[in-house]
Order: sequence, then C-alpha cells, then structure tokens
Amino acid sequence: MKQIIYIFIAFWFFSQSIFAQNQNNDVLFTIAGNEVPVSEFLYIYKKNLGNKADFSRKSLEEYLDLYIKFKLKVQKAKDMNLDKTNAFKKEMAGYREQLAKSYLVDKEVSEKLMKEAYDRMQKDLKVRHILISTGPGNKFEDKAKQKIDKIYNELKEGKSFSELAKKYSDDQYSKNSGGDLGWVTAMLPDGFYEFENQIYNLKPGEFSKPFKTKFGYHIVMVESERPARGEIEASHLLIRDKKKGRPVAGAKEKIDSIYDRLVAGENFVHLARKYSMDNKTAIKGGYLGFFGINKYDPVFEDQAFSLKNNNDFTKPFKTSLGWHIIKRMSKPGVKPYEQVRKNLISKINKNERFEIARQALIEKIKKEAGFKENTGVLKDFSSKLDKSFYSFKWSAPEYKDTVLFQLGNKNVMLDDFVKYIKKNQRKRLQLKKRNSIEESFMKIYDSFVSDECIKYEESHLEEKYPDFKFLMQEYTEGNLLFEVMEKEVWNKASSDTVGLKKFYDANQNNYQWKPRAELYTYTIHTDNQKLIKKILKYIKKRSHKKLIKKFNKKKQLITFKVDKLEINSKELKGIKFKEGEISEPFFDKDKKIVTLKKISKIIPKSTKSLNEAKGYVIADYQEYLEKKWLENLQKEYKVEINKQVFESLVKK
Repeated sequence: MKQIIYIFIAFWFFSQSIFAQNQNNDVLFTIAGNEVPVSEFLYIYKKNLGNKADFSRKSLEEYLDLYIKFKLKVQKAKDMNLDKTNAFKKEMAGYREQLAKSYLVDKEVSEKLMKEAYDRMQKDLKVRHILISTGPGNKFEDKAKQKIDKIYNELKEGKSFSELAKKYSDDQYSKNSGGDLGWVTAMLPDGFYEFENQIYNLKPGEFSKPFKTKFGYHIVMVESERPARGEIEASHLLIRDKKKGRPVAGAKEKIDSIYDRLVAGENFVHLARKYSMDNKTAIKGGYLGFFGINKYDPVFEDQAFSLKNNNDFTKPFKTSLGWHIIKRMSKPGVKPYEQVRKNLISKINKNERFEIARQALIEKIKKEAGFKENTGVLKDFSSKLDKSFYSFKWSAPEYKDTVLFQLGNKNVMLDDFVKYIKKNQRKRLQLKKRNSIEESFMKIYDSFVSDECIKYEESHLEEKYPDFKFLMQEYTEGNLLFEVMEKEVWNKASSDTVGLKKFYDANQNNYQWKPRAELYTYTIHTDNQKLIKKILKYIKKRSHKKLIKKFNKKKQLITFKVDKLEINSKELKGIKFKEGEISEPFFDKDKKIVTLKKISKIIPKSTKSLNEAKGYVIADYQEYLEKKWLENLQKEYKVEINKQVFESLVKK
C-alpha cells in the first residue's frame, strides 16, 4: 500500500497565504457537471511549476490538459465509490488530524515565541537560584511564600545571595555551591519557561522577585553573561588515572607521551583507537559528535570551546574521569533564523510555549465566533456541587436541554459538559489535592471550553484557510488517483498475462538486445607469483571449463562470475569488444588476490524474451492501458472549458 507523505509543518512558515493575491472563484472547467474553480487550478499550477509558471498560453494549455486528465481519473474513482471505503476514510481523517495541528495554534504568537527563543539562544547566562519547595500538592504553600519573601527582603538589604542559598535553598543539587547552576542557555527544558523568562530579563548582578513554578518558589540571580557558545564537533582521548577508586600509576606520563606524538604529526584517530580508555568513543577514533554546554564536565567544555581552529587539539588536562586531550573537528557559526525555524517549531511544540500559543488561539476563536456563556446556569450548576464531585459516585444535577454556551451557530449543551466531567475522573482526583471544589470545577470547565473551541475551529478550517482546503483536496485526490490507477491500470498490467503476451508479440522491435559479450570475471586467490603466471597463461589459451578443472582440483583457487553485457557497458571498459580478449590483471597485495576479465564469446543482436524484458514490457503495457482507459473516460465524461476565463489567465 502506498504512502504519500506531505510535510505539513512547513505551512507554519507561511507569512501569508498564496491565495492572498488571487482568490478567483470563477469556474475554469467542468467535468460531468462538477465545477473546478480558477483558484484550484492556479494553486496546482503555481505549486508544481514553481518558477516555470510563466502564464504563457503554451504553459497554461499544457498544464490544463494534464489537470483535466487528472480530474477525469479522480471523477472515475469517485463514481467507483473508492472514497467511501472505511480504509480510505480512516486514512484521510488521520492526515487531516495531522495537518490541522499546524493551524490550531496562534501563528502570530508562535512566531513571536520562536523569535524570542532564537534571540535568547544568542547568549549564555551564569545563574544562581534559591528554591523554597511548596511540597507535594502545594501542601506548604503559605509557609513557602512567607519564607521566600523573607529571603527576598534579606537580599534587598544586601546580604550575599550565595550564603542565603546555602542557608535556605531546598535544591540539594546547588545548595552547597551557593545555588550555582553554572552556565545555561535557552531553550530550557519543559516546565522551566517562567524560569527562563526571569533570567533573560535580568542584567548581570541583578536578582529577581520571588516567582513560582511547579517546583515551588524561586529567586534567581544572573552573575554574568557571554555570547552563546553554541555547539562544537569534537573528538577526545581519555587516559584514566583511577581504577576502582584507586590511583593508576603512569597515567600522566602516558597522556604526555600521546600528546608529544600528536605534536609530531601522528594521526589522532589512530592514537584514540589504540590508547583511549573511553570505550564508547575509542572505536570511533575518539569521536564525540556535536555538543553544547551542560553536557559534560565544565572543565572539559571550557577546554573544548577554547580551541580556536578546526583540527587544533588541547594540551593534556584533568577531570574527575582522568586525563584528556580534545580535538576540534568543526564549530558551526550562528545559523540565520530562517534555517532554525523548523527545529524551533519542533521544540516549542514539546513544551509549555505550545500551550501559550494554543491559549492565544482559543481567545481569538472566542472573539471571532462570538462566544456567549450562560453564566446563570454555570453558577447555579456549580453551587449544587459537594465533595462527591471528586468520586466515581458523583451524579450531576438535572438540567434538560440547557445551553451552556454558544460558539458561532453551535449550541454547546450542559449535558455535553456533564459527560466531559464524568469522562475526566482522573483529572478531578488530581485537582482535589490542591484546589477547592469550585476551583476544580472551573478548571475542568475552562478545559472543556478550550476543547470545544478547538473542535469548532477544526471544523471550519476549510472555510478559513484556502491553503488548508486545497492541501486536503490535493492529498485526497492524490490517494484516489493511486487507488483507481491500481485497479484500472497497474494490477491489470501485472495480472493480464494473455494481454501482456499479446502486447509483447506486437511490439517485439522495442525490446532488442544490442550485441553482447559473455564476460567471465576471475579472482585468483594466491600471492604465489609463479602460480599466478601459470594461471594467467592458461586463461589466455584454454577454455573456462578446462581452467576450472585443472586449478580447482584440491581447493577453490579460482572463483568467477559470468555476465552478459551489452556493447559500451562500463564493465567492459578497457577490453576490446572481441571474443577471447582479456583485461589487464589487477593485483591486490593486501587481500592476496588477482582479478581479471575475459570475453568468452560475442552474442549478436537479438530480441529479448518476454522474461528478459518483462519489467519494460509491463511498464509499456501500463502506459498503453492508461492511454486506452483515458480515451474511454473522455467519452464517458463531458468536459466543458470556460474559454473566456482561461483567456483571462494568459499573460499578454
């Protein structure tokens, strides 16, 4: 089964629709009464021809002819109900769901978030922080808030950030180092966007006001900043100075010796393979690949990024693992924004930035659709909730045929919300830990409204975005074309053996062999020069059969393969196209073998058998069947072209 792949994420990059300049909905042509508008034709014409879409009469006529033929086949597929099968519907629904994802966020906000991330990625920040945990389920929320406010006041009084971190911070990783997190760069991992916002809005020496994340309350301080290091491609060589916690004698002397050999010009890869004690990289000549900051020991990274030129290597230096030498392979510069956009989209989709763009879209949908909430019903409903709301036994207050809110011309009923609440039992239990009943209820309600807004938007994508509409149509019709071609042409060409044979018999002149050589390629497995000379002499004068019989008695001294090759084949280069001709022998001293070629006979021009030409015959037969089928379609379906509309497209 085929798989037509469309990389829909590229459409995030559209700053404006290609239809902004021309949304002409005049009918260009009809097939069996089904209208095809100019906008559809222009979309395909521009997309497929690109810079060659010059709107000349010749270009437009040629492409219109192709497109009409395409639409005839699609019409036949629809009349065969190929678009009604469950498998087809499932595939189209899956594609639509994937394509819709790139439209179900606010693109303006997404663009802003991507540019923000890109700008932040241009510098690294050296950061300290103090964390006061709020405990599981924010159990210690109030105490934590009081404590962080107290620390903040002490900082404002001029007390040392480092000392306060050592005294108060609940982050055991950085506490003993005075809250030192080292150098960081955007984008920080999922869950740390607010942390990132705080540090990138501080100048060196400044500290933030207390702020909250899911981990608790923080205060952060930026000690210094520098241009972002980015990534480096490097290899390294490691000599460990400890084994099972005990010192290893001679480690320093060994690394110094290797360094001297590198200075003398020896190959880094060979030395790393031979001596490096990092088993994972030694087999690759010490190759580490690309890495940025915070992947390895800071000392290791400082040494790597200190190298100024490709192929430079460090002097031996020590980390907790032992002694190293690093070689710089390459250091990519800062890539332009346009080159990293796709990667940024992927990253943003995986962290809380995506939710920001999604929420912005939801607010826009509400505004565009005229969101109207029945606040009275909502308030009355929530007032009747009790502790059973969190349990499986909860039963909703009865409201019959009650509208909860409106989106456009759609009424969302209270019953729909009740079903949503019951379906999200786990979410209710999670909210119970840190929210009142009313707060939990409103969070579930907000989530329901958001989901309904997204559903509403998704159901109107074709109306709002012409590019989405045409992409869906293009994919759908492309799949229909495949299905109908498979049934009407490809399968018939492969399975109709009688028709295939008849077609072959009528077109044998199209399947001819040029003169061919029967070529033997011999491999002699020995480095005994005397024996090689004897075999080469024998090959020149004797037949293949006698050659093998004489020299392969005890062991397989000679192996061979036989090919039948047409004149001018590249495999015959260097050999005269003549029976008995032999190539110059090639001696491979490392493998201790000799290879040569001999033309045993010349085969005159001849007709290929059906089996020999089968692939070509099937392809030609498919083309023949398609042509005949298309002729029938042109008789079956009436095509009418609006010549006046067509003429309006031609550049004068």
